[in-house]
Amino acid sequence: MKKLMYILILLITFYSCDNFLDVRPTGEIVNNDLFETAEGYEEALYGVYSFLAREPLYGKNMTYGLVDVVGQYFSGGWDQHWSNQLRLYNYKHMEVRPEIDAIWESMYKGISYVNNMLENLAKHDSTKFALYNIYKAEALGLRAFMHFELLRLFSESIIQNPNATGIPYREKYTYQVTPFDGISESYNKIIRDFKEAEKLLTAHGEYFDRTDENAGGFVKDRVIHMNLYAVQALLARVYWEKGDLETAKDYAMKVIDCPFFTMEDKTNVEDIMNGVISDKETIWGLYSEDFPNYTRDVMYSSGGSFYYDPKPDYRDMYEVDQYGFDYRLDKWFQTLSDHGAEGLRCMKIVDRFKVRLNTRPVAKLSGINMIRLPELCYIVAEYYLYQDDMKTAAKYLDKVVRARGLDGFGSVEGTVVVTRMNINNDRRKELVCEGQWFQIMKHYNMSIYESITDQTFQPSKDIYVFPIPDNEYEYRN
Repeated sequence: MKKLMYILILLITFYSCDNFLDVRPTGEIVNNDLFETAEGYEEALYGVYSFLAREPLYGKNMTYGLVDVVGQYFSGGWDQHWSNQLRLYNYKHMEVRPEIDAIWESMYKGISYVNNMLENLAKHDSTKFALYNIYKAEALGLRAFMHFELLRLFSESIIQNPNATGIPYREKYTYQVTPFDGISESYNKIIRDFKEAEKLLTAHGEYFDRTDENAGGFVKDRVIHMNLYAVQALLARVYWEKGDLETAKDYAMKVIDCPFFTMEDKTNVEDIMNGVISDKETIWGLYSEDFPNYTRDVMYSSGGSFYYDPKPDYRDMYEVDQYGFDYRLDKWFQTLSDHGAEGLRCMKIVDRFKVRLNTRPVAKLSGINMIRLPELCYIVAEYYLYQDDMKTAAKYLDKVVRARGLDGFGSVEGTVVVTRMNINNDRRKELVCEGQWFQIMKHYNMSIYESITDQTFQPSKDIYVFPIPDNEYEYRN
């Protein structure tokens, strides 16, 4: 009952967050009564989380939509012309460019909301609110996260070009133009904000393992907040992207070794994240009642607007272990042959609680899984692979593959062999609908095969760097 009441409170709060989101910068800092109370800061943070969960960002395009289309997971039905232009990397096409521009503009809008909150929070003494450091840490973590996501899409890989141009790192709530940093400086600022958030959250203590009646409802269900472990997991992702595999491994292990997350049993693969936030594997998620409606419309209703490309044969890709069966194949996909289309309908994020049962268990939080435990296991496995420690690499890769029904790499007789291809093959299978595979291909500077037109795109800036909106440069003239 407590969980149900909190969900109802969240719904009310998320609907009211528009009061915060309607505040716009006008060249001066906006001061209002919202930032005079603890409740105001909580409403502001809920507003940012809710904003990120909308369709231009993680409600669609930054998860199963645009970013997974360029990752060559999906071809389109209803939106076929738009999605096929994306698959061919025609980023300046008249139907594609506005979608890309919306990511840049929406993300910076979210950053402005966070900066507004941080600047107002700084006007108060840290003793004024019981959760002052929590508010500051979550805001800093969100600011770092949004800048990092922009950097991954709109800049070159720092591994391929350490002298590349980064992005504007906006730390003030203003319309004044912020200069572009070099890519190394962009990373430095992202890491700085994340580490400050980590320091604040570590000093305050997290609420996964304790309660504080004086703190109120804001600290309930920490998985839908930028919590300590989310910050550490995202730092692992940042350092991995930066090419510092050892530090990435160290941060990943902080989360893997904590007692609050574990791999789901293979028999429950179907219900890990179909419209809900996994209660075992998810380190951070965005609460959203709308997300299941988006995914049902696009992936399921009337055969689905997006479908998994039938070429190459994904059944072969998932059945890679002679000793086991990959539960992800049958639990996350349905064939489309009975709908007059060729391919596989991806059901991984479709809310089958509503489709099948017309109701969702009260304990399940509806929403978007932003970072999960498997990603960290891949990072650690990759680190040990490069240390020539095959057994330990297999140990961490097997945490994922055994939880999906396969026998794993550490069970074979004789010498254990794990390759980067083994790790990336499982990444590709596991991370569908999570907006990560395109970034992984970019990280390794992979060539990309496009199956509908049967052509291979060689890695280049034209493929792996999204165009920055024209008006970003117009403002600078």
